[in-house]
Amino acid sequence: MGNISDLDVNEGRRSFLKVSAVVGGGFAVGVFVPGAARFAEAAAAKPFAPNAWVRITADNAVTLVADKSEMGQGVYTAMPMMIAEELDVDWSKVRIEQAVSSPVYANPFLGAQATGGSTSIRSSYTAMRQAGATARAMLVAAAADTWKADAASLSTANGVVSSPGGKKATYGELAAKAATMPPRWQRARVC
Repeated sequence: MGNISDLDVNEGRRSFLKVSAVVGGGFAVGVFVPGAARFAEAAAAKPFAPNAWVRITADNAVTLVADKSEMGQGVYTAMPMMIAEELDVDWSKVRIEQAVSSPVYANPFLGAQATGGSTSIRSSYTAMRQAGATARAMLVAAAADTWKADAASLSTANGVVSSPGGKKATYGELAAKAATMPPRWQRARVC
């Protein structure tokens, strides 16, 4: 038996990749997945983003857009807890996404978008609480509008809005409607 040279191995890989691409491409074109259009529409739907810090999507995902960096001081624990407290969701399920650079995220103590000087929680407390409270108020307003009910009669718990009559809707189910409503600023609850 002869030795296989590196050239032969590379040529074999190229041939394999070419055949795989042709066969795989032909297979992908011929595949039909029932309901795929609904999933694509849901994925393309604009998320409910009532402010710079909170985003809620149709799949009930709550995302905190964090304007501070986690450097071992617990910011990625405390900030989701503050948002979750006001939203009435499980804080451990709040996703975190790092914020882009923007003046809206300026640390009031440092004068710039920055993490430092043990100011992260102090400088974010009010903003996080207001962001969560405003999002919750808008989701409740969306449910009230949908059900033709008084918003004051509705309650929230675990990412669900409920009516005294037994109607329930998840935040994800209300997100699209809430995204079309005018912002409703809401004061954070007293702790």
